[in-house]
Amino acid sequence: MRPPGRRGTGHAPAGPSSKVGRIDDTARMWMIVRVAAVLVILVLGVLIAGWGEGLLGVVDSVPGLGNVPGSQLAGDDRPATVAGIAGLVVGVLAAVLRPVARGVGQVVTLLHELGHTVVAAALGARPAGIVLRHDASGHATARWVGRPTWTRRFSLALVAFAGLPAAAVVTAAGAQLLRLLGPDAVLWSFAVAGGLVALLARSVWSLLVAAWLAGVALAALSEVAAPWAAAVVVALLTSVAVKTTVDNLRRLRWPIQEGDDARAVGRRLRLPARFVQWLQVVVAAVLSGWAVWLLLPTFPG
Repeated sequence: MRPPGRRGTGHAPAGPSSKVGRIDDTARMWMIVRVAAVLVILVLGVLIAGWGEGLLGVVDSVPGLGNVPGSQLAGDDRPATVAGIAGLVVGVLAAVLRPVARGVGQVVTLLHELGHTVVAAALGARPAGIVLRHDASGHATARWVGRPTWTRRFSLALVAFAGLPAAAVVTAAGAQLLRLLGPDAVLWSFAVAGGLVALLARSVWSLLVAAWLAGVALAALSEVAAPWAAAVVVALLTSVAVKTTVDNLRRLRWPIQEGDDARAVGRRLRLPARFVQWLQVVVAAVLSGWAVWLLLPTFPG
């Protein structure tokens, strides 16, 4: 085979400067990913804390962005009565009745693995893939760059801890986002989440689940579904919150497996795995309960 750079190739041999340039471009790309992941975590935290209006004020003050459209539920901080009741009933039923509950379980797993991935990216890792399985299990992978340090242990513990409460975090933030900007903003968020998982999917099933979530969200954004968009969002958030809580409470009755997130956290922080699991479950239950409370409709009188 003719070596690169000889006559007829039309290209000069790649020198050290070009390799350095590629390395710089790669490092710059992953830095952007890291900053984006940090911003996602900050926005979720601000929404859950109830500081969303302040965040909108900051966005509005940025030149060129203009005014952020207000909530379609303006005049009230909770979903309208009909949409709220319909969404809550459908959401609870979807979380407990088979086979629909299995589909909700896939969404919970998708958010679980996406939680691992976002936290890992924020802490400097490079996401490598997400795998979802038919039984609603899954795993996420990421590559860490550089020499392991004493802080790496805490970073790995945070990444492992983040998975189980991730779906509850999304439901609480989604409920606040519904109050602030209306159902379209929540649906776009789920569509983006599905798109991200589709990009990171490392199996056909993972790709199908991600495409299904994004497709449902985009379909609910259509003009045909517009009158029931709020009900769809309430149903989606409620089903995820209820399914997350039910599965987590059930998990407490099972022996902790070797590959469980709680065991990984306990091993790195030298804590009992069952204590870590209880902490994860409590955090998730509080956030899920808060989300459902925010989604309760406003009844007349």
